[in-house]
This record gives sequence, C-alpha cells and structure tokens, in this order.
Amino acid sequence: MSPTPHDWLELEKRSKRVLDAADWRALGDVYFHEDGERLWRERRGAVVELGAQLARRLAGELRPGGASLWVGAGVAELPVLLAEVTLLGRTVLACNLIEAECAALGRALATALPDVSLEFRCGDALRLAGEARFDHLGCVSVFTDPERWPTLSDVAYGRVPPVQLDVERFVAERAAARALAEGLFARLEPGACITTTAEEVGWFLAEADARGCAIDASDDLLETAVVGDPVGFLRVLPAGSV
Repeated sequence: MSPTPHDWLELEKRSKRVLDAADWRALGDVYFHEDGERLWRERRGAVVELGAQLARRLAGELRPGGASLWVGAGVAELPVLLAEVTLLGRTVLACNLIEAECAALGRALATALPDVSLEFRCGDALRLAGEARFDHLGCVSVFTDPERWPTLSDVAYGRVPPVQLDVERFVAERAAARALAEGLFARLEPGACITTTAEEVGWFLAEADARGCAIDASDDLLETAVVGDPVGFLRVLPAGSV
C-alpha cells in the first residue's frame, strides 16, 4: 500500500522531532567553519520540506521491503531515510565517514524516535556493506565533496582553470573515486535505482558502460537543502536490455 497524505504528514513531524533533539552546536562544527549553529537554524525548515519532497519522489522509484545503501548520509538525508524505514518497510544502511555527525544524529534518533530502526554508521561504505546487494544506492554530493576530493570538486564546479590544475593530484583522486564508484556499482542488483546529483552522474555512466549496462535518467531534478546541487534518479538497465 502506498503511503497516504497522513503518512507523509507524520514523516515531517518525525523529522522535526529528530532535528529538535539534535546537538546543533556539534553539527554546526561539522558542516560550517563558523557560526554553524545559527546557519543550521536557518536551514532546518528546508531540510524537512525538501527532504520530504525527495522522499515522496523516491517512494515512486523503490519497492517496499527492499534495501538501500546510502553513502555520505547526513542531516539532509534524514527525512528520506525515515521514509524508507517507516513508510516503505525498507532496510537502510546509512554510511558516513564523519564520526561526530553519526554520533550526533544517533543521539537525536535515540531521543526522539527510540523505536525506529535507523542508524548512521561511521566508516567506509564498501567495508560496511560487505557482500550485501542493494536495489537502491543513495550517493548525494559524495564525489564532489571538497573535503575528500578537493581537486575533483574544483574541476566539477569549474573553480580551477586548466593551467592551474594539479594533474598528479587529479589523477590520484580520480583513480580513488573510480574505485569507489566501481565498488558501489558492483553491489547493485539488476534494475537498481541510484539517487545522485547531476554532477556525479558521469561516474555511474562510466561504470554502466564498462559492464555493458545502460542508464535511464529521470527528467526531473529536485533541490537539496544543504549543498544545493540538483538531485535526480538513475535506473540501471541490465546488460542486453537495450
């Protein structure tokens, strides 16, 4: 049964309860260089509103009872993760490399929604996933993260002129990013959905091409609450289907 309007209203209420219980001083230090608590206060409404919009749209792409792997999942993804777990009965593995963010969100969830089985796990997504397979991958602003991939991020957003590009560093980051994309793609079931930003589509197109698969991209894009990169959906078509 599809979620009802009442279900979506309850999702927003649950999301607000978790955000109200969060330590915004700690999360502000994770996301912003200064005045993070105030900046988050200004964005919290958008986290709920835009997160709920993304959750509604994603619900049309996913089957109840499936499994999602979310890479770099944080505050902005909270409403979507809650929708998967509470409205679609799905299993979610939410991975994040930042221990302070995982801890803060874990405490907020335990306080606000102790009966909801959602956990933010700190560590490498491929290691945490093990040999599990997923019918959905959430990968939002992972390959454009300036903290992890400073050169790739500069190139993706056009912040560095070609003459100033550190080629050796770019090649090293690209190799590491390709390995991550390959590992993530290998854990997807045939016909899986990928939620990602427009700037990151190329990594998955390259993997699909290498495996003889095709990608069907959605036409609509949704705004995100923190980074602002447009998010859309990719459907992995099995080899030989096109």
